[in-house]
Amino acid sequence: MVKINQNIFRAYDIRGIYPRDLNGKVASKIALALVDLYPDIQKVVLAHDTRKSSAPLSRAISKALVEAGKEVIFLGISPDPLFYFSIFHYNFDAGIMISGSHNPKQYNGIILHVKKKGDVVEKDIETIKNLVLKERKAKTKKLGKIVIFNPEKDYLNYITSKINLKKPLKILIDSGNGAMGYLPEKVFKRLGCRVKTIYGEFDGNFPNHLPDPYVRKNRMPAKKAVLKGGFDIGFVYDGDGDRVAAIDNLGRSVVGDFCFLMLARQALEKWKGPIVHDTRVSKVFLDEMRAKGIKTYFSVSHHTAVIKKIIKTKAIFGGEVTLHFLFPKDYYLCDEALFASLKIAEIASNKENFASYIDTLPRYEVSPEIFIPCSDDTKFEIILKLQKFLRSKKYDFVDIDGARINFPYGWALCRASNTTPTIKCKFEADTKKHLIEIEKESLEIFKKIGVPVTEKTYKELSLHI
Repeated sequence: MVKINQNIFRAYDIRGIYPRDLNGKVASKIALALVDLYPDIQKVVLAHDTRKSSAPLSRAISKALVEAGKEVIFLGISPDPLFYFSIFHYNFDAGIMISGSHNPKQYNGIILHVKKKGDVVEKDIETIKNLVLKERKAKTKKLGKIVIFNPEKDYLNYITSKINLKKPLKILIDSGNGAMGYLPEKVFKRLGCRVKTIYGEFDGNFPNHLPDPYVRKNRMPAKKAVLKGGFDIGFVYDGDGDRVAAIDNLGRSVVGDFCFLMLARQALEKWKGPIVHDTRVSKVFLDEMRAKGIKTYFSVSHHTAVIKKIIKTKAIFGGEVTLHFLFPKDYYLCDEALFASLKIAEIASNKENFASYIDTLPRYEVSPEIFIPCSDDTKFEIILKLQKFLRSKKYDFVDIDGARINFPYGWALCRASNTTPTIKCKFEADTKKHLIEIEKESLEIFKKIGVPVTEKTYKELSLHI
């Protein structure tokens, strides 16, 4: 019997350290559990990122699916844009993506997707876990097969037909040695742009930097390259291509809140309707939407949750300020960083100077997002305790994903990470003085109910406290 760490089964995906938590035997059982849960599945798209562990996990899953009589549509190393495009565009039954996304290289993960249902999450992941624990083996009289498949040509034709650049741009791409590789360069060149790619070679050791553009130091090579080469804009992608950071022509990071606001404004130029956002969104955005009479909806911080809320509210745009963006009116409803960068490029191409436009965007004082180590076994219990405390003390707060506490001049957020053993905190206010006040009051509350706040936490906020 294979010993399985049940903590790898999270609310929105399956993720763990290879081979301790996630290995070939466990991956095989997960694939079999998927086809047990959805017995009508016949054709399954299979793709993986560049991590050293991804290929052996892929082989194990392929073998299990073939023995179960299924047809594996194998993409090999392929980013989320090609993975989701293959499922949506060709109407395949399901998909399995093997990727640790932006996590350190010792991690890996599995995303399961089913046609017309979306990514397998929450209750269905719990069912998958229970099926995995039953030690089921493939039983079929007829073996399936593996079909090598490359959707790139159709993808290039389709995605470029959706974009209109007012002028060609000079673009810097940093793929971080992840699965995006040279795909963004091919797309932007098709649109007439001049493009240079750094770290486009596949390398699961990530020798240059971790493929997580949300972390400042991982954007530094692209920022330097943009300045040195006189580029109009730069894009930095994560390991599987569902997250993108933009760099303006002055080599500055265009933070997620700015990207979200720009893309929302762009969507509202064509359509009128609600917008869905995560709990980390700036009050600047909420204030502007309220002034325009646009309804906005908070969502749990994960693209699957955002997608569900978009469908429910018939929203015209949605996403997370952690560099995930969704375009229900323009493209397939999936987490697709290359399409997001194309929409940002459209905005830049319509401006005489992209950096000057960024400087006009309204902004508040905001803290960095703080990551507090906290075990998977306790983090959600602590958040529930925090919510109970805030209710008892009559605080005004949003409880959709953790607790976003509203103060007269800003807000504080405390939530459990869906993917790592951490509690995440963030703070925003209209002035630096108010930001300091909110940080101090909030951290005292967090400590009181058991959030493991340490001196390190305060040091990470040392610019404010």
